[in-house]
Amino acid sequence: MKKFLAVLLSACVLAGSAIAFSACGDGRETLTVYTNAAFAPWEYLNEYGEVAGVDVDIARELGDILGYNVEIRDVSFGSIFTNVQNDEMSIGAAGITITEDRLASGIFSIEYATSTQYAIIPESMNTAENKNGDKLKMSALAGKRIGTQESTTGNILISDAVNGTEDEETGEHVKGELEGTGAAVVDYRNGILAGDNLGGQIDVLVIDELPAKSIGEGKQGYVVIELDAEPESYGIYMNKNATELKEKIDTALQVMIDNGVIDYLILKHSGAII
Repeated sequence: MKKFLAVLLSACVLAGSAIAFSACGDGRETLTVYTNAAFAPWEYLNEYGEVAGVDVDIARELGDILGYNVEIRDVSFGSIFTNVQNDEMSIGAAGITITEDRLASGIFSIEYATSTQYAIIPESMNTAENKNGDKLKMSALAGKRIGTQESTTGNILISDAVNGTEDEETGEHVKGELEGTGAAVVDYRNGILAGDNLGGQIDVLVIDELPAKSIGEGKQGYVVIELDAEPESYGIYMNKNATELKEKIDTALQVMIDNGVIDYLILKHSGAII
């Protein structure tokens, strides 16, 4: 299946684009892919200890299409950005949300997936007063020890709610929704570690939708629920000077999206298909 997809996508991209891609064979350039293998199904360690996941397969498909060798490097999530900023032939592919702050230091591909923040909470919190329709209110987390994965959107969202923010124009402090409630944010290197500490160091865990469902699956006494927050868009992060690489990746990603490849990979790594 993978070989078929690579051949199909290569043909589509080469036929529909004026971009000159690197030729396959000897002397191919290497595209270094930085990821964090603790964010299933986007990236994780499989039963053989190998880095796998939706983003890993996307990166390998991009290598096949564009004629690059692909080297996967599993690093801490926060260091992805520093590594990419130092190398124009590298990308960050790790369920990375496109944000203004990250655009200040790099560039992003087109959006290839969307997500929302979810919370893994004790069943006792799953009450009507704690919800806005089917979504969990942020106020329901008052007084809770809230686990997040460092440097992620969930971490930023909860940290701002607990500690407040600064008004960009006036510099004045803007009180966060959870500020002063006794709530605390507890950072973890990855979501799996955070999930292991539910009921111990933390009361709840806030993380992206699919990792939340993966971590929360089968966890007795807990419920996985969408948080009442804005949705987010995933993109591939690149060096600010890698404009030609961005053009190539955008073209290839669009073909993958149009042909249902991204949807297929999400289903595959979510266990919906074999």
